[in-house]
Amino acid sequence: MRSPRPLPGVALLITASVALAVLHACQDAPQPTEPDPAATVATTASSSLAVRGKWGAAFSTPVVAVDAHLLPTGKVLLWGDQGDAQLWNPANPGAGFTAVSKTYRIFCSGHTFLPDGRLLVTGGVVHGTIGDPRAVLFAPSTGSWVGAGPMAQGRYYPTATTLPSGEILAVSGNDQNGNVVTIPEIGNGSTWRRLTGASLSIPAPFYPAMFVAPNGKVFLAGFPQTSRYLDVTGTGSWTTVGNRIVADRRMGSAAMYAAGKILYAGGGDPPTSSAEVIDLNQASPAWRSVSAMHFARRQMNATILADGQVLVTGGTSGPGFNDVTSPVYNAELWNPATESWSIMARESVVRTYHSTALLLPDGRVFSSGSGEGGGVTFENSQFSAQVFSPPYLYNADGSLATRPVITSAPSRLSYGQALTVGSPDAASVAKVTLIRLSSVTHAFNQSQLINRLTFSATGTTLSVMGPKNANAAPPGPYMLFLVNAKGVPSKAKMVTVGP
Repeated sequence: MRSPRPLPGVALLITASVALAVLHACQDAPQPTEPDPAATVATTASSSLAVRGKWGAAFSTPVVAVDAHLLPTGKVLLWGDQGDAQLWNPANPGAGFTAVSKTYRIFCSGHTFLPDGRLLVTGGVVHGTIGDPRAVLFAPSTGSWVGAGPMAQGRYYPTATTLPSGEILAVSGNDQNGNVVTIPEIGNGSTWRRLTGASLSIPAPFYPAMFVAPNGKVFLAGFPQTSRYLDVTGTGSWTTVGNRIVADRRMGSAAMYAAGKILYAGGGDPPTSSAEVIDLNQASPAWRSVSAMHFARRQMNATILADGQVLVTGGTSGPGFNDVTSPVYNAELWNPATESWSIMARESVVRTYHSTALLLPDGRVFSSGSGEGGGVTFENSQFSAQVFSPPYLYNADGSLATRPVITSAPSRLSYGQALTVGSPDAASVAKVTLIRLSSVTHAFNQSQLINRLTFSATGTTLSVMGPKNANAAPPGPYMLFLVNAKGVPSKAKMVTVGP
């Protein structure tokens, strides 16, 4: 195995397209292949940190971050195909990596969190597109792997979803014979049961976007155009909800930006800039169009921020599976209140296929990976990461904003019950958000979701009502944020949600 270079490297003999991609990654000026609507923004506004945010300097990663997970400890677990998994400490960005040996080849696996905060990894790859039936748990408290019961079938490129029961649903992927897995499975970390009444072929490119709906069923948002509900009771069953407006959103990104509300943006070939939403709280949910992004993208990531806005990073605007010659460097921010997009600062590194992004406890966004597949060799992949500071962390003059402070909060939140949060800034708090920890790969975060909690303030105390039920917030690890009237978030308090 070759050791990765400190920063994205270029071998002497590479294809012209990859060479051009690396050249673009080192440039800061707008690229001719990328439209530049940012040029229409006034210079004083576009240079303001309070308007476009700021990317930190790129730093080295020991592996390509194809899979990334925020743990309840505040550390980030990441891995690619080659090399060990790595634990990264955001407090020491350039050198805070600790190697963790893998138990098997967990590349192209599914993953999400159990109620106790352990990460369940489902499947992986044996070779080619042959799926592995094994599963494994990562225990954040010890930083080590724990054995888990195997599934009935191998799964390469599956989606894992935490259910209201706390069990994990595994859907789709390729089995140990290279065939599409049509039968979903539900497991608890030890045993699995098959939903034999819910056979459905969800074909390549797999990693279907799935979300727990307010009615307790699991909503299939894509990649297929037809949206469906999966009822996991008994042997399971599917019912049709309706078609998306845009048929092809392959390698676009979807996020549940409010309880029961989903944004789906980008994807397709050639990529689209369009976006659409659906509200599953409605009696007859239907997709509707919202404003398009400024850039067409596929292979991008959508990350829910501390204030409930959605940040889209990376991707390519070029045709084909992974056109690294047409990367999109500018991030974009979607505001659910206005359903409009704003152009953010430019990342300096190409982030396309196999890139990842997730929200950190301090309200910033970790962005990493790209390569180790999709026509990019291991040697020429992105062994780097950058951290984005959203505009909400800055005052209008570019100085750092004063943040609300959480002085005390319980470590566990129960459904429908009040909890007491201490803060000297209680009177200025305008919003309390609860965001599930991220587990992301292949342009889809299989774990993140957000709840906006009701609250009242008295002196230096907030009385906050826990999530309504497990349909709104499946049990597991979350971040609790206080957001003031200026939109500035606190640093998060890690909490466990459950009965």
